[in-house]
Amino acid sequence: MSRILPGTLRVALFPLALMALLSACRSPEAPTPSAAPASPTTVASAVANPTATNAPGVCPAPTFDGFLPAFMHNVSVQERYAADPLENDTIDPNAEPEPAPVKKMLTKAQITFPVMPDSARQKKDGLVLKQSPEGDGGFAVELAKPDTDYQMTFHFRSADGCWQLYRTEDDSL
Repeated sequence: MSRILPGTLRVALFPLALMALLSACRSPEAPTPSAAPASPTTVASAVANPTATNAPGVCPAPTFDGFLPAFMHNVSVQERYAADPLENDTIDPNAEPEPAPVKKMLTKAQITFPVMPDSARQKKDGLVLKQSPEGDGGFAVELAKPDTDYQMTFHFRSADGCWQLYRTEDDSL
């Protein structure tokens, strides 16, 4: 009986070993030609926080302090956690008799991503980031360039167990 068992075991394991061997030989899917190469910051963010890119529907971080870097450094996180529609407030500098506020509601298709620059771009452009809590439990993130009129504010609120960008303000003239 001991001679039959090893042969039976070999016969039973052979298909499993063959499947494992064949799956190891299968070539990986080629990337789509239209896909842009990932930036070093996107790659670093994905390595540091794999849930931000690999798990749809899973919040990149439970706290806003953890969420903001994932949002800034990953366009897919920006796309996933921007409200639809997104409130977009700007200033029309050509309005008469003086500049006037303009409010638009943008659908996801109308939003240009990335909506917020990553930290490398912020540094290159001389932008200063200031984060402050808002009364509703949300956060405002201001990006401003000293000694210029450039000022963008991004408003986030808690939504569906994560954070959501629901409003942008461009107060630049």
